[in-house]
Amino acid sequence: MLKALSPARNRRSISLAAVAALGASLFLAAPTASASTGAAASTAAPTAAAQAPTSGSKLVVRTSKRTYVQGKKGTRIVVKVRAGGRAATGKVRVYAGKKSLKTKTLRNGKTAIRLPKNLKAKRHTITVRYFPRGAVKAAPATKKFQVRVKDRRATVVRIAKKFVGSKYRIGGSSPRTGFDCSGFTSYVYGKAGKRLPKSSSAQRHVGKVISRSKAKPGDLIWSPGHVAIYLGGNKQIDSPRPGKSIKVRSIWQHNPTFIRV
Repeated sequence: MLKALSPARNRRSISLAAVAALGASLFLAAPTASASTGAAASTAAPTAAAQAPTSGSKLVVRTSKRTYVQGKKGTRIVVKVRAGGRAATGKVRVYAGKKSLKTKTLRNGKTAIRLPKNLKAKRHTITVRYFPRGAVKAAPATKKFQVRVKDRRATVVRIAKKFVGSKYRIGGSSPRTGFDCSGFTSYVYGKAGKRLPKSSSAQRHVGKVISRSKAKPGDLIWSPGHVAIYLGGNKQIDSPRPGKSIKVRSIWQHNPTFIRV
């Protein structure tokens, strides 16, 4: 026959049973929390990896030329970027020294940028930087190279001297036909990257009038009915008149106008 438990022993048994049940529930819950934490970590990890591809980005830069004349078409820069073995997304920015010139968006990991015509005549350090899309802490991929921009006036002088001895011809504006005074200046400037009108009267208004003391080789020398190219000192090169040929000679005009184109 089973003995009936006293009220005190009965309460003690109930308490022990409750403690045991609570322990079992904690033991069973622990793996569930651990599994959910692991799942969250495994879900977050790919996102973090996708947002930081720049450390492995590859920047390739090609240029059409490393020297050009001020006023003519500048160097064309072709940029290709790959990140993680795929075409990268983001922007590319080009600098001359510390000055930002242009920014372009990559399309299929590629873009092209042309340097401006009016860069200062000198040797420039050009920097190409890739900025990936999104917030990335890694330093942008960078390439640097040198580009030389030649002074247009110096180019004008060099081209003009090639035609010493060419015959004068009224209305002429090419080596094949010969040159009159304004045909000669417009042809030479055109070869140096600057269009001029064909008549000497129109060329009077193409640039900025400067004093003789500030004139530099390659500037225009204008007087009524005639135009020439200044060579420095007291020298000019021009196509003088019928029966004569292009030559270097002293400035004979009285009080001519000097024009910086």
